[in-house]
Amino acid sequence: MKWLALFLVPLLFTMLALACEEEKEESATVTASPAVAVTATLEATPTPTSEPATRQVRQPIWTISQLSSAGQGQIVLEDGQNEYTVASLDPEMARFQRWEIAFVADVNADGLVDAIVNHYTGGAHCCFEYLFFSATPSAIQLDDAFLLGNGNAIIRAVKDLDGDGVLELESSDDRLAYFPDLSFAESPFLPLVLCRSAQGVYVDCTPQFPELLESSALEFEGQLGDAVQRQAREEEKRGAALGLFATYVRLGTEEAGWSRVRSLCPECEGWLMENLDDLEQRLSSVQPSRPAPMQ
Repeated sequence: MKWLALFLVPLLFTMLALACEEEKEESATVTASPAVAVTATLEATPTPTSEPATRQVRQPIWTISQLSSAGQGQIVLEDGQNEYTVASLDPEMARFQRWEIAFVADVNADGLVDAIVNHYTGGAHCCFEYLFFSATPSAIQLDDAFLLGNGNAIIRAVKDLDGDGVLELESSDDRLAYFPDLSFAESPFLPLVLCRSAQGVYVDCTPQFPELLESSALEFEGQLGDAVQRQAREEEKRGAALGLFATYVRLGTEEAGWSRVRSLCPECEGWLMENLDDLEQRLSSVQPSRPAPMQ
């Protein structure tokens, strides 16, 4: 029996050792499985990608119409979504007036086109009013309104004249209309450039564009020289001399203006001297003029 005990005891220890090793392996497998599963789950989850949606900009579609309601005429501006009553007036008076969209352009540089409405008030030589409207998502707003006065005083162009990205208005200046001793037909019209101010209204900025004034001076000089050569009527020569001198005044070179007039038409110089106070007063007036509110 002693020899049998010597054989069974080592065998028993070996079996216990093997059992302990198997238990450790099972425990290790159970512990490792959740970590592997979590790692697999993280790798399988797609990374979300977010691309900003393209913002849709609604460009206004400007129209203007004249409506009648309960014996009252209304001028209504629409941008394709909202409407704005520009003016209310007697239908009989409205027959002699004209309302139209003169230009559509992005004058405030916000990416949306604005409407420039021209209102002709009627009469032989008067008057041209311009109203500037912009569109917002919920309304139409009036940004500016002014008068350009008589006859040819209409906006000729809406464009960026100085390359700064903001549109200027090129027009004509009627401050010398009906000057003493001159008919309307002989009255000279000077260049007029209007710039949009920081407050969103238009102001006279013509001296910032001397090339336009210099071109105008050359034109008036040619007219005066031709009138003198043809021995034209005094009124024609005076109108050209007035335009020539006034343009030099706007350029800030008054002495050069006197010199050019004197060399071409000495008698015109005397006439200008007689009316110098009137000229200075007219050139000092603010352009464009702004009307009282219509509503």
